[in-house]
Amino acid sequence: MPMAPAATEWKSPEEGREEEQVEFSWVGETARHMGTVVHAWLHRIADDELKGWDAARVAKVRGAVRGQLSARGVSGVELEAATERVMEALRNAIADQKGRWVLGAHPEARSEYRIRTRDRSYVIDRLIRDANGIQWVVDFKTSRHEGADVEGFLDREQERYAAQLDAYAAALGGARRGLYFPLHAGWRAWEDQT
Repeated sequence: MPMAPAATEWKSPEEGREEEQVEFSWVGETARHMGTVVHAWLHRIADDELKGWDAARVAKVRGAVRGQLSARGVSGVELEAATERVMEALRNAIADQKGRWVLGAHPEARSEYRIRTRDRSYVIDRLIRDANGIQWVVDFKTSRHEGADVEGFLDREQERYAAQLDAYAAALGGARRGLYFPLHAGWRAWEDQT
């Protein structure tokens, strides 16, 4: 019987976001885990088109939020602070007019929308075609600014993430862009400058 060929090694490509990564060295593990949990809950709320989501319902998910953070390794005093921050983001998003628009019902809307181009894969937090037929790519940002000049912080974050959202819009053949900051109930939007 012939000898079996030598074994080969193959590693599957990582699933998920392949777009150019923005520098996150300043973000600790806890903040990263909080962002993951906030995104998951915003996805769920958006899938529900906000139906049944109010402050009382958000309060009821506190235990689940705490458990999700704990499962990701957040513990001790950080666990309580992180849980409260996630809860704050969810409360803000469902109470804020722009947050409700992003998460609510639209003629077309998808959460965690995946698109692949020849070179890259993208995951868009929220893709919306609004009542006017305008397509939007919206990204949720859970960064927090402590202190004064929140508006300046949001402006700088828009500059920081413009290339990321511009790439999403280009991959879709055009769209308006929006950044939603649930911890600040903040919003930044723009379209092509051409």
